[in-house]
Amino acid sequence: MQLTNNTVIVDFFPEAFIAEADEVKGMKVVVKRFVKCVTFRVNGQQSYSTVTSLTARNEWAERIAGGAEVTDYHTDKIPANVYRPMACVG
Repeated sequence: MQLTNNTVIVDFFPEAFIAEADEVKGMKVVVKRFVKCVTFRVNGQQSYSTVTSLTARNEWAERIAGGAEVTDYHTDKIPANVYRPMACVG
């Protein structure tokens, strides 16, 4: 999902697809995590983070209640050439 207001564009890309049992369908796929990308409209700077599905749903509701508009839907993972998290190896 992409939410836009006058200062930022916030993109949520699905990250962790999990198959779960469903009484009606037998199996369903749910998204457990999202990659969140905040783009500041004034200078184009971007900030990336990973959020849970509950955090994403709460943020969607808050931003929409605050006047943000849904401007796009993302159904695929964020491209690897755009965002690749680093791991700390000790």
